[in-house]
Amino acid sequence: ACTNNTGKVLPHNNRSAHLNIDNINNIMVFSTAIAFMGGNAKQIDAQEYEQKMREDHPQLLQHDENIVFAFKGRGGKGRDSSMFTTKRLLIRDKRGMTGKRVRYVSVPYKSIRAFCVETNGSLDTDQELKIYARGIGKLSMDFVNNVNVIAIHRFLSAVVIQGKGAGADAAGGSFVHDGGVNMAGDTGFLDLMGSNYSQIDKHQMEETLKRSSILLDDEQVELAFQCNRDSFIMTSKRILKIDVQGITGKKVEYLTILWPAIKGFSVETAGNIIDRDSELTLFFNLPDIPSCAEGFPRNSRTRMKIDFRDGKADLFAVQKYIADKLIGVDTMPSSKYANGMIGQYDHGSGSFLAWIGDDNRMIDAADADRKFHTDPPILQNCETVEMAFRGRRDMILFTGKRLIFVDIQGFLGMGKKVEYLSVPWTTVSAFSVRSAGSWVDKDSEMCLWLDFDDVFNPRRNNEDDPPPPPIPRKSWVELDFQKDKVDLMVIHRYLSERCMRVNHHLKPCNVPVSPDTMRPSGAMENLMNWIGNNAAAIDAKAVEAQFRESNIIQPDEHVAFAFKTGRDSLYFTNKRIFLIDVQGFTGKRKEYMSIPLDMIRVWSLESAGHFDRDMELTVWFKGFWGNKVKQDLRNGKADIVAIQKFIAHFVIGNADGETALQQAAAAESRGSSMDKLLSFLNNNATIEDPALMTETLRTSPPILQEDESIDAAYKCGRDLFIISTKRIIVIDRKGITGKSTEWKSFPLMYNKAFWVETEGHMLNGSELKVYTDDDDIKQGLAKGQNDSIWTIHELLSTKMLDEKHEEIGDSEIELSGGSSFLSPDQQVTSAPIMASVYQPQPFTFQVQLPANVSPGMQLQVQHPQTGQMLLVIVPDGVPVGGLFNVSI
Repeated sequence: ACTNNTGKVLPHNNRSAHLNIDNINNIMVFSTAIAFMGGNAKQIDAQEYEQKMREDHPQLLQHDENIVFAFKGRGGKGRDSSMFTTKRLLIRDKRGMTGKRVRYVSVPYKSIRAFCVETNGSLDTDQELKIYARGIGKLSMDFVNNVNVIAIHRFLSAVVIQGKGAGADAAGGSFVHDGGVNMAGDTGFLDLMGSNYSQIDKHQMEETLKRSSILLDDEQVELAFQCNRDSFIMTSKRILKIDVQGITGKKVEYLTILWPAIKGFSVETAGNIIDRDSELTLFFNLPDIPSCAEGFPRNSRTRMKIDFRDGKADLFAVQKYIADKLIGVDTMPSSKYANGMIGQYDHGSGSFLAWIGDDNRMIDAADADRKFHTDPPILQNCETVEMAFRGRRDMILFTGKRLIFVDIQGFLGMGKKVEYLSVPWTTVSAFSVRSAGSWVDKDSEMCLWLDFDDVFNPRRNNEDDPPPPPIPRKSWVELDFQKDKVDLMVIHRYLSERCMRVNHHLKPCNVPVSPDTMRPSGAMENLMNWIGNNAAAIDAKAVEAQFRESNIIQPDEHVAFAFKTGRDSLYFTNKRIFLIDVQGFTGKRKEYMSIPLDMIRVWSLESAGHFDRDMELTVWFKGFWGNKVKQDLRNGKADIVAIQKFIAHFVIGNADGETALQQAAAAESRGSSMDKLLSFLNNNATIEDPALMTETLRTSPPILQEDESIDAAYKCGRDLFIISTKRIIVIDRKGITGKSTEWKSFPLMYNKAFWVETEGHMLNGSELKVYTDDDDIKQGLAKGQNDSIWTIHELLSTKMLDEKHEEIGDSEIELSGGSSFLSPDQQVTSAPIMASVYQPQPFTFQVQLPANVSPGMQLQVQHPQTGQMLLVIVPDGVPVGGLFNVSI
């Protein structure tokens, strides 16, 4: 019998309805329990939650920031929440037993390089969102099954992709399909087993995706491919991969990758008989959790491989389309330094050792240009091969826009399978050339540091062996040249032109240099510095004259600092950090490494201590393999303050120097004496006066720029954590006496995401963490300074969410280059091409004496017309703030 809550027997006609209500209630209870246990988030009212956040934490959201979507964890019963605002993804994570400590994670939309939504399936009822953001890596969120993840996908498409679509005028918009390619998109059994895609009608795919609200209103499908239920689509704004999962196909994953995340690509033609598919490989930077698993890449999202069924996709049309997206369709000026070897017949390597070592030799660039414009059509119509090389069977092409590796596969290169790998010059972060040695090593090399994480963890040969070291794969590329067939300095000048940015548009740079740096050293001091590999300053003007005579630097490039240690040397120019490493017993083998100043992401300088008598310079540049350079400098023979100011000038010189605080509040140390003692024991920082810190860092030592000031400063024992208007500075005093001090700078423009955490019970003070592409920054604050963490939150939010200055790689990059100085009828021989020697014209200009410089001291100034860095002596009688003339 069926009874109601009172125990009375229900009439027969009411029993069925009551059973249905009970079943629905049971299902709802079960679903809620599953959502609670699985941590699935439930959507809540965004406006109500925004009002609550503004009342509870007025400094969390900016005044012009609104919450669009809000979710609460564990089916709406949890204590954590996530918010999609108009500017960022904001995660509220309560921590600890009581939940008093709350972490607020901020991920600006400009840091997101890819995102993925996954709908629920028949058995798997939860839905998922994955976000790949620079610095912080991959973030995953699970939702209950009634959340509209397609609406979230469309919202992210609008805030992340809008305005970031690369190559809006690419050839894809006017792509004409080859009539010989079958557009049916049918998938046979072998194609299904091999996941081979076939090209399909892009208009039909666009109509389907827009009907499903996957694409933006102004987004067009330009190429579309399908393999059974899965699709690979290239639109005017992104790459979209659709993965239909499960037996029923109800569960669907939509992966979006932004075009700026693509750093290189390769196409591979079909082979003979067995290998019947062609391939497309995309190299990109999707931040993910690093892995040390053997046999797997360090980053699982570093490559995407798409197989095409032979005859079902126009591979070279796909290659041309992606090239237009990544390197643009505009004409690039010809190089002034390319040695094209025009009219030079290729007689082969002429050496058995060079053939065995697969060393490359120069060949006629004009022949290669004609070949790869037609058979196969790899090059753009406006693209020209400027230098070409051939190894045993493979080729390397230098064009005005990219580097192309041609890998001919199969036995003795007789197979049909050929891979064409394209690397835009904008992907090259640093480069070096290495001359040949004297004895066994007879080949020269070129090394390139590329801007994508392709590091791989190989498997060990035997179970008892230690894990083998990782290998860089395409993150760092080394190419061998036949020394008597390639002019290495021509390669160096060509790479300098293609890989270094020339238009800094910076304010004049006035860097005072201590006159003691050029003081002669004694014999014992020289010996100790030689043993410690410590570099000492040498005459930069003499070095520049020598470099210009050898045509090593560019005509508008000038040496600012020069250091030498033993046979090796380090130079700072207005375009790069230049290192010369003399190797081998005879010193004949030399490596010339160039790091463009635009590629510097973090730098630090460490003064000498009592026992550690050398100073240290460390620079982290953009890259994923060996992207740190460290050099010891001789104490008293290098002005580290001048070096620090020089690097800051070229890295953050154009950054906004205005304060990010709406109201600058006076510093006030909070907390009881016991709190301060516990903070000292726990290594937590206490607040310092920003105005006083600004005054201090303008004089002792003078590391701040003229338009730079301190917004927040915190002292932790002897160390300091400082947020200026342009960067984060971490000052670490080392040793017993603290005489050795490290000054490490993190430009705010390169910070990607951050979190702040309020203080908890007992000893837990507030904390913060800032994510960068290199070293992350984490700092704890003292107990009783909860207001300070909100000040830091306001600073970082303003700089990361509202900052207009973009880093290299986010905006269009102008490569150096100009019209060739050779007439069309001139024939270039194998002799190196030398640029005309730079002849500066006589010129007089005035310099204002800075506050921390006295008459008789050396002052480094920048020529107002050429940008050349000059070392001048301040004449007697010039007052502070006074003007004096400089004539050159």
